[in-house]
Amino acid sequence: MKLDRFGTAGDLQELLSVRDSIDNLLAGHDSAKPDGLTPRIDLVDLGEALQLTIDVPGVSQSDLELAVNDGELVIAGLRETLPQGPAVIVSERPSGPFQRSIALPTPVDRENATAHLTNGVLVVTLPKLAEA
Repeated sequence: MKLDRFGTAGDLQELLSVRDSIDNLLAGHDSAKPDGLTPRIDLVDLGEALQLTIDVPGVSQSDLELAVNDGELVIAGLRETLPQGPAVIVSERPSGPFQRSIALPTPVDRENATAHLTNGVLVVTLPKLAEA
């Protein structure tokens, strides 16, 4: 009996990734999984505020944009590319534009939000809206 190989490990990994994305979508979670460009986050409920900590090494404050719209925090930025001219021997660090949307679990007061960038870590504090 001859066995025919069906796909490769890469095909299986791609299928599992699609399944995970569908599961996250149905569960209401952010479907963007961090890759080389997508910043990793921690979202913590401090009681009266939400605090988001975002790793953005090598990104300057002027290259970051934050917006809160329709219950989501959107982070966009640019990781600088290598300068033109020198012969690149190895290039492993990701570069280019990125964007990430994070669904917020509760309404926030975007007018009183604060953000601080220190040593490649962006900390965003979003006060919760007072319940009526």
